[in-house]
Amino acid sequence: MFYIAAIIGSVFFLPSIALNIALALGAPLGMYAMNGRHKVVPQEVRRAFIMPIIMQFVALFTLLSAGHVLPETVPFGIVRILAFFFAVYLTFYTATVFFSLSAKERHVMGPLAAASTICFWIVAVGTVQ
Repeated sequence: MFYIAAIIGSVFFLPSIALNIALALGAPLGMYAMNGRHKVVPQEVRRAFIMPIIMQFVALFTLLSAGHVLPETVPFGIVRILAFFFAVYLTFYTATVFFSLSAKERHVMGPLAAASTICFWIVAVGTVQ
């Protein structure tokens, strides 16, 4: 079950990673992020997307490692801690998305964030057993 939750969670998490990469490269998708403040993220703000993109790849790796989809390359105790960290982080992130001023962000990214957050929690709790 945790294996399946990890795969489903990663599928729901990938659009968020793709969106951040596209925004960092200047795609006109700003209505799906940052409360829809900018249609195209300004050049000086794009560098700020580097750290969240890296964090999202670490979160994706953590999800797939904790769900035993990827081989164990990091000690499982660290993976367990990271799984719970990202589950809590995504819980707060999902709440902010659902309270976004942008309807597109709420209606598109909100369900994706909620689904991936649920999967992160399932996998994180599964690491305890």
